Amino acid sequence: MLAVWFESIFPANSVALTVLVISLVAASGLALGSIRVKGIGLGIPGVMFTGLIFAKILGNDQLNDNVMVFVRDFGLIVFVYAVGVQVGPGFIASLRRRGLPLNMMAVSIVLLGAFLSVGLAYATHTDIRAAVGMFAGATTNAPAFGSAGEALRSVHPNTALGETGQTMGPAFAITYPFGLLGVIIAMVVLRAVFRVDPAHEAEVVEHTERDDKPKLETMNIELKNANLDGLPLARIEKLHGERVVISRVLQQGHITVAKDDLLMHTGDVLLAVGPKNELVDLQLIVGGESTVDLRSFPSKIVTRNALVTHSEVLGKMVDELDLSRRLGVNITRVSRTGLEFTAVGDLRLQFGDSIRLVGEPDSIAAAVREVGDSVRELNVPRLLPIFFGIALGVILGSIPVFVPGLPAPIKLGLASGPLIVAIILARLGRVGRLIYFMPHSASALLRELGIVLFLIAVGLRAGDGFFANLFSFTGVKWLLLGTVITLVPLLVVGIFAKKMFKLNYLHVCGLLAGSMTSPSLAFTHTMTPSEAPAVAFATVYPLTMILRVLVAQLMILIFVR
Repeated sequence: MLAVWFESIFPANSVALTVLVISLVAASGLALGSIRVKGIGLGIPGVMFTGLIFAKILGNDQLNDNVMVFVRDFGLIVFVYAVGVQVGPGFIASLRRRGLPLNMMAVSIVLLGAFLSVGLAYATHTDIRAAVGMFAGATTNAPAFGSAGEALRSVHPNTALGETGQTMGPAFAITYPFGLLGVIIAMVVLRAVFRVDPAHEAEVVEHTERDDKPKLETMNIELKNANLDGLPLARIEKLHGERVVISRVLQQGHITVAKDDLLMHTGDVLLAVGPKNELVDLQLIVGGESTVDLRSFPSKIVTRNALVTHSEVLGKMVDELDLSRRLGVNITRVSRTGLEFTAVGDLRLQFGDSIRLVGEPDSIAAAVREVGDSVRELNVPRLLPIFFGIALGVILGSIPVFVPGLPAPIKLGLASGPLIVAIILARLGRVGRLIYFMPHSASALLRELGIVLFLIAVGLRAGDGFFANLFSFTGVKWLLLGTVITLVPLLVVGIFAKKMFKLNYLHVCGLLAGSMTSPSLAFTHTMTPSEAPAVAFATVYPLTMILRVLVAQLMILIFVR
């Protein structure tokens, strides 16, 4: 009786039943993923396994195919777009610091995994579609799986949504758990082989980072060099280095805000901001360090931090604002994504920058109004830029590129297209009146919502095939082959990175997790609170994601007939 009543409200293939099942799978899967044993849990991938269970109970004919297609594809798009927005601002900086060697090693992991997948498939007479599923699952890369499905449908246009659930889906689902665990095993093995102390490695990284990014300091410098007498401040400020800013000047017993056209004389005292080594060099040229601290000297000059949130200021250089001449206010420092810079003239301001203002109270108040300083603006989710960016990403991902010899054109797809666009837009910060800044909470929500929806669709479609193969010879074979595809590239490249490149162990851990686009990065927090693994992860993640998506497509286009 209850079953009849339920079916009358939620008939098979209805949108209501499909949404209900998706919601129940999400809730139960996230609850399962939150269970931890010795600090390790499934996390978000738990939704895929509850999806497999629900699929086994319901069967494949109960859910609406159109809704499932939308959930799968839109979830994937939202996930990769949010990832791109997150890594975009610091992506170029990461590449400049250590990007080339890390990305080359990450590429090696991807290609070695692909060669192993194809080679093992032919050696063991495994369906190439299952091999592609293993390649995506053993490397925990859901977008590669989605991209392979797109490619399969381009080769065989009549392929139904459930087709990938016959071999590719179950192979993906069976190899996925060890793909998560395999990264952790590789980290543990490398730690034992090289007898690494993570705490010591964190200290080494911290020391190196401190040298690479010297902390900004202040110095009071007295002008004693007679050759500089009568020169404007702008000439003196640029005598050495490009990262020194003069914030205020003591002349004839009075402190004034430093202005470019202010004429300097012997006996004047300058308060300079910049890296220690450049301040010392400037002091050697100008005169000597003064015993007078201008920050404690009685004056009307005050300092205040303000947030850059006004749209008219975004993208402008410090010199373009011309606050010193117009308002008598200097910008001395800029803080951005955890990094601090001296406010040199050609530094362009981005949304969310925190700037240090120096001047008189009324002048600073005027400058604050000009730059915005609205915490509320930082926390406002901007939907228009998100959907515009996604639209551009879908267009880019859908452009076919015809390669001679392939049966169908290759595309960036619904994974790589939005990812590339998101990285570019987040790096630019603003296009026209659209601001591409996303609060961390909004980015995390979109990222997790997207991957949850995608994995639910994968689990619900792979359910029958998963349980049919799980305890069969085929399922065991997939699991063993997936183990090889996971571990061999990680250990080979990991040993090479540590032995030949002498990479810090924490950077190697980030490299391994990033090259597999794996949530197993969280395991590094059980060894050290250092952010070094996350930095390496973010450096290789975008290129790895794009490459895995393209390689998965190529495997289908080249080997499936």
